Amino acid sequence: MLKRLSPWLLALALPVGALFTPPAKAANVVSLTYGPFQRSFPMSELEEFVSTQEATGQLRGLMRLVPKDNQAKLLELLSMRLPFNVVQTDQILASPIGKDLLKQFSQVTIRRDQAGEVALRGALLTAAASPEGLSMMSFLKNYPGETINLDLRKLNQMLTKQDGIMSMLGKLRP
Repeated sequence: MLKRLSPWLLALALPVGALFTPPAKAANVVSLTYGPFQRSFPMSELEEFVSTQEATGQLRGLMRLVPKDNQAKLLELLSMRLPFNVVQTDQILASPIGKDLLKQFSQVTIRRDQAGEVALRGALLTAAASPEGLSMMSFLKNYPGETINLDLRKLNQMLTKQDGIMSMLGKLRP
């Protein structure tokens, strides 16, 4: 009797659990690590930088270290919207290229748990489903956890690797 009821109980419990489960906290702090050095700043300062093209607060101190032409490239990267909706994003992430991208990017994000790929996937899908669409800013704002920690050394290695991220991104189509 219990075995026959189990699937029904599970089917009823899942929607009820979803209704009463608090949403995951989205990142509101960006933390950058380079070797032993670490700097953090509020996500709101990054949002303000994108909207006004002026760095304020703690981000201003970091931006002084970045050449002007690289600041323009960073602004362009943060502002760029990708033409993928949530279904297309899910299909890409389920493909071999998407799985490899998640694996590579999970090396850049520093987490205490081992949920790097899952966190990235969730943030990308949530960003793609958001009204503003899929962009670097919407991804960062939807990353699960109070802080998104990025290892700049690993990011640089990944971006400069010949068969790395840029060649994979070039293969993606909506």
